[in-house]
Amino acid sequence: MNHNDQAPSSGDVIGALLGRMWVLNRIASSRAQGGHSPSYYRVLGLLTDSNARRIGDLAAAVHVSQPGMTKIVKALEEAGAVQRGSDPTDSRATLVSITDAGRALLSSRATQIVDLLLPHFAPLSEAERRTLQDAVDILAKHMPGESTHPEEEAR
Repeated sequence: MNHNDQAPSSGDVIGALLGRMWVLNRIASSRAQGGHSPSYYRVLGLLTDSNARRIGDLAAAVHVSQPGMTKIVKALEEAGAVQRGSDPTDSRATLVSITDAGRALLSSRATQIVDLLLPHFAPLSEAERRTLQDAVDILAKHMPGESTHPEEEAR
């Protein structure tokens, strides 16, 4: 963009960022090994961000049916990645929380994805890497959510 041009709107920037994130996600999802579906990692990420959650809340957040989420949680529980417990506010409900093994699984997946994506970023100049880091810092400053994610630990 030339300095005489008008800056893009926030909506245009967000749309462009989403488009690039989807490309990165497709590359990572199609090439990363892991033995679990992307939904498993989304569940672990949600649990990392929010402590314990009900199965129905997880299902809604991941856009799967409640029986589908029950199946995902069961598989993650068998892998030692999550644990179930009683909801202290509602004895009929079950809360799901991530375990240390789940955090390790998520961190390992993040490291694998970073390794897969590195060749796409290798040609970047130092100035381009700084620009991307500035963008990450801006997003972290203005977006809600936890400040520590397995992706950051993988760097």
